[in-house]
Amino acid sequence: MPVQATLVRHSEIVLVRPIPFHGLCEQHLLPFYGVVHIGYVPGEKRLRYDEFAQIVEACSGGIRVQQKMTTRIGLWLDHQLGAPGLGVLLEGGYACTPVRDGAALAGPTTTMAFYGSMRDSAHQQREFLTLTRKTTESKDE
Repeated sequence: MPVQATLVRHSEIVLVRPIPFHGLCEQHLLPFYGVVHIGYVPGEKRLRYDEFAQIVEACSGGIRVQQKMTTRIGLWLDHQLGAPGLGVLLEGGYACTPVRDGAALAGPTTTMAFYGSMRDSAHQQREFLTLTRKTTESKDE
């Protein structure tokens, strides 16, 4: 499946989004799915869009929980990119939620991980989160 990634440059952060994923919840063995947003402060290395998608696919396959998947994607990208700063945001929906709670599908669960300068900079974290929200909202319009 081709990745419809969007490159958005804002200040010093490059945003790659959305990259779809799916996996199995390790607690209930039911599917979960969603999108990954990746933002990074450019360094010397660059990755192609398909390389981002391959990393997400490799980290989401099999039986996982979203929190561990977020960390795994972040660590892999941190190693591959060597970017001065990196942020990873996952929005996932779980098929097990309505089964367990007997309710309608809940909204997405969001998990985040920050590395390098983004870990320590509230400004860069806010910028990354604002960019993901803006690009998601513009896609919905």
